[in-house]
Amino acid sequence: MMASQSLVATAYTILKQRIIEGRLVPGTLISENEIADELKMSRTPVRNAITHLESEGLVVSLKNRGVLVKEILGKEFLDMYEATLAMLVYTLDVIREREIQLNLPRLEEILEKQVEAEQADDYLAYIKHSMLFIKAVVSSIHNQAMITVMDGYVDKISMAAYLNYKNTPYVKHYSMNELNRSIFRALSDGQEEEAKRLVKKVLASARDRMLSSGQF
Repeated sequence: MMASQSLVATAYTILKQRIIEGRLVPGTLISENEIADELKMSRTPVRNAITHLESEGLVVSLKNRGVLVKEILGKEFLDMYEATLAMLVYTLDVIREREIQLNLPRLEEILEKQVEAEQADDYLAYIKHSMLFIKAVVSSIHNQAMITVMDGYVDKISMAAYLNYKNTPYVKHYSMNELNRSIFRALSDGQEEEAKRLVKKVLASARDRMLSSGQF
């Protein structure tokens, strides 16, 4: 049983990483047989891994055709991004009302890694740490339901953002660095309302940008 679970975990991790990194782009058909042969395992753990990926919304099974890497469309991406920032805004209210003490050294550590990722032009690491920064703030109020929702969004947001990064080299990226820097400064000064204002401003800007680009 343990060996079987290990094989499922291996297949799941490999496939998920390829999807998030854009090596398996949206629209790609995944063959259970080919993956099983490549990884030198039976189809059963590969099928179970794909079932897990499908439950996360990263792939979709097509009858008699195989498994398709799902495209995260503009509306879906914005909905997830909006929900994530809405949870952040709510968290900032709760922090102020309950006078919760944030782990500022932890936030600063994540922010530094996020900035280092930009300097190294490592967009995947940048996305990972920008989302981790938001999650660290949201986690401070210990609402497990919100954390679970965020966990479900992280990989899909990362996948869509990375694909957009690769397809739009002429566009300025890494904008979350400045936002998270500003949020960190505001939180360090105990200015939760200012942090909330910054988040709402970015959300409105993102919505306007996507509307104007016709991504809906």
